[in-house]
Amino acid sequence: MAKKIPQVESLIVVAFLLSVALWAISKCSESRRERIRRAPTEEEELRAQERPAPKRDTVYLPQPQPTASAPAPAGPPQTASPAAPQPTPAGPPPKRPTLTPEPQPAPTAAPPTAAQYSTLYVTIDGLNVRKEPNRHSAVVERLKLHAPVLYLNKKSDQPEEINLGREKVTDYWVNIRTPSGKEGWVFGAGVHYYPMKRPGVE
Repeated sequence: MAKKIPQVESLIVVAFLLSVALWAISKCSESRRERIRRAPTEEEELRAQERPAPKRDTVYLPQPQPTASAPAPAGPPQTASPAAPQPTPAGPPPKRPTLTPEPQPAPTAAPPTAAQYSTLYVTIDGLNVRKEPNRHSAVVERLKLHAPVLYLNKKSDQPEEINLGREKVTDYWVNIRTPSGKEGWVFGAGVHYYPMKRPGVE
């Protein structure tokens, strides 16, 4: 029995070594197969890198050829007609008359019309129209109550105080035109824009 045991152990060892050898051989064959499979792809990549890029074909467009234009028909040769001789005037050329503008009169301002003035009405019966804007000037005309006059847009530089009987009034003198066409000055308190009678007058 003692001799059989080492043989069994040796058989086990041999079997183990054989299995390891078979396993190693199979692994080597598998790795070799993988290398064989990968080798063409790697070569293809290298070939693809070394292969030059394809050149683009250049397209030549046909250029339009100039068409020969038919020459214009030649007409009969034109002969220049000799210019008729112009008579030369004898003596110096006549002088052209110079037109001088006639002096035009300066435009004169049109006299103001009644529409440009305001109408006032006399508020004091017997109102004096004086030549100058003061109470000591000569009387030009006397106006009745409510008589219409035209205010000529002028008044005195300074007001004046006048006693009208019951009151003293300080006012300017105004330039007016009477219905008869006379122009003069009246005291401002004696006219108004509406026909009325001034209170406080005797």
